[in-house]
Amino acid sequence: MFRRASPNVASPGTFMASRIKLIAIVLVLTLLGGGLAAYKHVNLGIPLMVGKKPTEWLVEAKVSFIATGDPVTARLSLPTVAVDKEMGVDARSAGYSFMVEDDLGEYSAVWSADEKEGNQALYYRVRFPAKGVDTAGPIAHTGEAPQAEEPGLTGNLRAAADSVVRRAKETSSNPDTLFVGVFREITAIEGSQEIALLKRHYEEVANGQALTLLGIDLLNMAGVPARKAYAVRLDEIRGAQDPLMFVEYHDGVYWKVRDPDAATSTVDPREYFVWNRGGEALLDLGGGENSQVVFTTTRDVIPLDKLTDLRGSGLLVSTIFGLPASERQVFRYVVLIPIGAFVVVLLRNLVGIATLGTFMPVLLALALLEMDLQSGLIMFVVIVTAGLWFRFLLSRLNLLVVPRVAACVVIVTLLMMVLSVVSWHLGMRGGLRITLFPMIILAWTIERMSLIWEEEGKRSAILQVLGSMIVAYVAYFFMKDPQVRYWAFYFPELLLVLLAGIILLGRYTGYRLSELMRFKNFEEA
Repeated sequence: MFRRASPNVASPGTFMASRIKLIAIVLVLTLLGGGLAAYKHVNLGIPLMVGKKPTEWLVEAKVSFIATGDPVTARLSLPTVAVDKEMGVDARSAGYSFMVEDDLGEYSAVWSADEKEGNQALYYRVRFPAKGVDTAGPIAHTGEAPQAEEPGLTGNLRAAADSVVRRAKETSSNPDTLFVGVFREITAIEGSQEIALLKRHYEEVANGQALTLLGIDLLNMAGVPARKAYAVRLDEIRGAQDPLMFVEYHDGVYWKVRDPDAATSTVDPREYFVWNRGGEALLDLGGGENSQVVFTTTRDVIPLDKLTDLRGSGLLVSTIFGLPASERQVFRYVVLIPIGAFVVVLLRNLVGIATLGTFMPVLLALALLEMDLQSGLIMFVVIVTAGLWFRFLLSRLNLLVVPRVAACVVIVTLLMMVLSVVSWHLGMRGGLRITLFPMIILAWTIERMSLIWEEEGKRSAILQVLGSMIVAYVAYFFMKDPQVRYWAFYFPELLLVLLAGIILLGRYTGYRLSELMRFKNFEEA
């Protein structure tokens, strides 16, 4: 009689078919990812190596508002360089007509549309060399001499302002030193009673821009024409940022721009891009409400004409570059997560390092990218150790799993707050970034470690925590490497090649490196 083959044992034919299918999938993924990357490099001119071309700054203004169903007209003030033919400019917004309006040298981007309703977003992008463009340089005034505008203060407020202006004039010899004197007194830690009275008034009427507006009014009262200017910090790590209010004042010949927080120095074009000068409103909107203007700055190696070709290409080629910069910026860290996951697979399947969960080391490495490595690891150890002690106290209450984990989340949150306060008082500014740690993952880590401690012993629990830190440490260095980050962001199709590697590692069933060392004595025997 014939015996039926065991269902748990695959026949040679089935095994060979599965192997052929695996090889075919790996080849397709590798060819597709590598082919798309090669096309972008050869046809679109995107360099494969980081630093092969000088980078450029891309500054994107995003105008968001809620349309009320009426005709919409949005007018955004522009910097002079935004209409320079040598600068790259992009202002496409679907469903709107667009034009640049010139009003005696003052430029504005104007979008218009009929009967829009709901959430709307308009974009204007400016590109310039990475060395910066001096948009805050002195501008000679033409025509009649500008006149200072009286702020309209009365009573005690007027008397307090006159007293401050009088003291500032006594220690200044020109508009430049007067500017420094006024803002030095405004920002002093222990200010005078007059400054305290004026601050309270301006905080009530000007919200977060009270000190800048107070300084502008005091300069005008001192006979120095002053007005608002808006700038953007050239820092791609910040993501979307609100415009900074600077001060533009007239020194008798030129209009100059200064940062009120650094009154003694001029605006560095490598750190700031002055978007709006002349005292005009940054945004004038009709047909909408709840308007907001935010800016996103990012470095880019792709020339504007190549970027336009990339956006016009197929979906698989353009990938995230068809998105606005504000939305694209999020992917700078998202595309690094698969790289961390690959490191976890490599170290667990080939080396044999045990970890507390699969994705905890990846998220820990991602948090460490925004922190100092040494202080970040120390804080992680402190939180896990303290949290584990509290977890053992909770185990005596015989709580169910979900309430117990929720209690761990509360404890982890309180520990993070305490560490932030302590590190601040100790002068360790890095402790303020502790909130980057994923608290839910930390709570599950503490819960899982406590269970392993109870079931397998403290040695196994400590080894798995150490293994998680080692894997996170290795993943951190891979994710921080400039070349790896460049490939992941500008050639995200290479993640398909990474996927092929993960699939191959997923079929590996041989000995791990730690097991070879573990069974070395058997080999000698």
